[in-house]
Amino acid sequence: MANGSGTFYDVDTDVLRAMASKARRAVGGLSSFTVAAPGDAGHEWVATAASGFGSAWSEGLAARVTDTEDFAERLHTTARVFDEGTDAAKAEIDAMIWDG
Repeated sequence: MANGSGTFYDVDTDVLRAMASKARRAVGGLSSFTVAAPGDAGHEWVATAASGFGSAWSEGLAARVTDTEDFAERLHTTARVFDEGTDAAKAEIDAMIWDG
């Protein structure tokens, strides 16, 4: 929001921290990032397809977990910066965090 002397930010840092915690809990709730290979899938082509799917799924899930952990860390850092800094420093550091 803008005021007569420039820009100020009204950020509820408790909400940012809660969002970061929720994201971390979601990641923590995953029992494994790897899809287990089927014991006896039948035909060789079925076993090959299942193995390919399992590998792709595991890689994709690991990437999303990394993204989620990074997002949670950025939320937490943003909350800390907004709690500690002045409005001008907040704007500059927030831009560095989210644009970097």
